[in-house]
Amino acid sequence: MSKELLHKVHALCPHCLETLPAEVYADAEGKVWMERSCPEHGETVTYVWPDKEHYNWLRSMHTEPTAPKWREYPIEGACCKSCGLCARHTRRGTLVEIEVTRRCNAKCPVCFMSADFPTDGISFEEIEGLVATLAQKVGPETGLQITGGEPTVRRDLPEIVAMARSYGFTGIEINTNGIVIGRSEDYLMRLVEAGITGVYLSFDGIDEAPYESICGRAMLEDKLACIENCRRVGIQVVVCMTIVKGVNDDRVGEVIDFAWKNSDVVIGVALQPAFTSGRFEPSDYAPYTAGDTIFSLPEQTGGLIQVADIMPLGCSDPLCDTGTFLMPNPDDPSTYIPATRGLSREEYLELFDPTSPQGSVLPDILYKKGVNLFHGVSVIIMNYMDAMSATVERMRECSMTVAMKDGRVIPFCSYQMTNTAGERIYEMWGTGPTE
Repeated sequence: MSKELLHKVHALCPHCLETLPAEVYADAEGKVWMERSCPEHGETVTYVWPDKEHYNWLRSMHTEPTAPKWREYPIEGACCKSCGLCARHTRRGTLVEIEVTRRCNAKCPVCFMSADFPTDGISFEEIEGLVATLAQKVGPETGLQITGGEPTVRRDLPEIVAMARSYGFTGIEINTNGIVIGRSEDYLMRLVEAGITGVYLSFDGIDEAPYESICGRAMLEDKLACIENCRRVGIQVVVCMTIVKGVNDDRVGEVIDFAWKNSDVVIGVALQPAFTSGRFEPSDYAPYTAGDTIFSLPEQTGGLIQVADIMPLGCSDPLCDTGTFLMPNPDDPSTYIPATRGLSREEYLELFDPTSPQGSVLPDILYKKGVNLFHGVSVIIMNYMDAMSATVERMRECSMTVAMKDGRVIPFCSYQMTNTAGERIYEMWGTGPTE
């Protein structure tokens, strides 16, 4: 097979998670692959991207990293196995997650979280200690996402939000399946009064079929009720679509259209191709990458979004986070156009602000260019890494981090990493379950 070497990286053996030298190459059809060989487990080849030219263009949009505020954890081993953050991490975080419970009121088969726990696994006092540490290590200007499990199963979630506010965090988002919020406007109002600034809602389609496949149950009614309650109380929503190949990968355009029609309350769409966490067989690994999502957009949106409209967010490696900002079409305000259309590489790199929050990178650039952004919807495409696709180089630039119970702050993809046997590098919150 014809191979064109594009660059070299350091990848992982999916069996033992050892760091290995790897080569990224394009085949004769222009598809991008990554190849490495483990002395014990042999060769592993991973599909990376659908188009060589697009892959190279994205990599050319790399921005100069801004170092993390705190990265003093001792270097004790290979990358991914001794995160802290340590001195090898090059880029500051723009979002930090706190998992406030292991419990969940749904048991979705594709979820990377283990939800079948009898206790939350962490007390309010431990969470407060963690928030205090985060205020020092990452700074309260960093976006805070409260997640789980399902955070709304905690009765004291409003108190947790208020406590985080007291430590100076101003951007506080609840990552939820929407069941509790959809069924109780009063509960949502308590969260709003405590200080949340947004709801990050899992939303995998506009009919029940994707939920029955992905979640094992009908859930659309609760999702729509959640959005309606957020509309009534005046809190913004980002809908997060987990894309599973063969299940809902052909429904991305529908979700974007839904978000646009509800843009009075839905301010963003996060597209997340499913990644592998837990036990898996490399021979059965069939990735659907962020690149595949990008290249599906012209057809799925009827040509409204083109491949060239999707830009890297600049807050991490260009292959990790991309997106666009949709604004009303002047000729037909009922539909949208990507505000990034025509934005050149030179303008992007010149106007990029390293202090912009993840969801504001592109709007901040466009504002400086003079684009009127009074109304619109952000579209973000997340390219999470697993043991088959991870590279050390991308991991060191991760801007989406997870707060550990022992005070460490580590990259999200490192935290979720498992080998083929389903064994994690990091236990949840860095320790075993709390009684």
